[in-house]
Amino acid sequence: MIELHTWGTTNGRRPIIMLEELGMPYKLVPVDIKSGANKTPGHLAISPYGKIPALVDTDAGGKRATLFESTAMLLYLAEKTGKLAGSTPVERADVTKWFIFGVANILPTFATMRQHKELEEIAVKQLDVLESRLGESDYLAGAYSIADIAVITRLEAFADHEWLKTRPNVKRWIGAVKGRPAVKKALEMKIG
Repeated sequence: MIELHTWGTTNGRRPIIMLEELGMPYKLVPVDIKSGANKTPGHLAISPYGKIPALVDTDAGGKRATLFESTAMLLYLAEKTGKLAGSTPVERADVTKWFIFGVANILPTFATMRQHKELEEIAVKQLDVLESRLGESDYLAGAYSIADIAVITRLEAFADHEWLKTRPNVKRWIGAVKGRPAVKKALEMKIG
C-alpha cells in the first residue's frame, strides 16, 4: 500500500497526479506544513529534511520503501509500474531529457520567480525552449510521461500569464495536461 504524506502545494500535488494516472490505490495523509507537522519526529523519520511530500510503499518487493522529493517519487512509481517513462530506450531517453530539463530548470526558476525578478529572463528562455518543443510534439517527451507531470504543477499557475499570449504551444500543452482526469483531480483536491 502507498501512503502519501503531503499538503496542497505544487510539489505535494505532483505524486498525486502520478498515482491517479497509474490508477494505484493510495492513502492520503495530510501534513499541515503551516502548523509544523512536517517537523514532527514521525514525519522526519520518512523525510529527514522535513519536506513534503513523503511516500511510504509497504509493498516494495517484500520491503518498505520511503521516499522524499516529489520528482524522486515520479521516477520510483514509473519504475515500479513500467508506465509513463517510455517503453523503449529511445522513448526513455526522450522522457529522461525532458524530465531533467523540467526538474533542473523550470521547477527552480518558477519556484523562485515571485521572489527574484531577475530570473524572468531565464524563465522566458525556458518557455521559448518549451514552445519550440511543444510545436513538434503534443507532450514534452512525445507521449505523456513523468516529464509532463514534473512540470505541470509549476507552470499551471502561470496559465494566464502575459508570457503565454505569444506561446500558444505551451498554453495548449497546459490545457491538455490540466484536462487529464488525474491532473484535474489532483489540482482540485482539498488537502488539509
